[in-house]
Amino acid sequence: MLLQPYTLAQSLFENAEPTEINQLSTPQRLVIPPLAPSEIAPAATSESVTNEEDLLALPRFNTIITRELPTLWQMRVPLEQVGLLYATYELKAENGRSNAVSNEQRSDSAVQVVLEPLPIIEISRDQNSNTALVQGGVRLKMDLSAAQSAGAYAGDVTVTVNQR
Repeated sequence: MLLQPYTLAQSLFENAEPTEINQLSTPQRLVIPPLAPSEIAPAATSESVTNEEDLLALPRFNTIITRELPTLWQMRVPLEQVGLLYATYELKAENGRSNAVSNEQRSDSAVQVVLEPLPIIEISRDQNSNTALVQGGVRLKMDLSAAQSAGAYAGDVTVTVNQR
């Protein structure tokens, strides 16, 4: 089992290609692109209301935002292991909550995140060393419904790559 933690934060570190067998390469800091207003508020449409209740109804917002990070990590492995690998991901907010990120200014404000592993793919082979370079990533589904504050949110992700 190989573990490599990293932090969701404000600058991007390019992955250095691993040179050793079973060496996991991940960014030390990673930026998730900021939310665009169009992701939160549905496209503007003209609506009419027929009663006061409709007029006072809360606006509709998208509370689940998805981000895919397909090239989160790379690993060099023996060719015979390529189809046998799987990755798991754990996320812990800076305030200690599991499966969440917390606001960098107000740690009591957190966003729940579901992590879904993306397929591990082979990106190159080295016939001289009988190894392959594989990469994997994760889909983040962030639930904004409980967020209490705007701003930057952060947490620590642990990537674990195992063999079946």
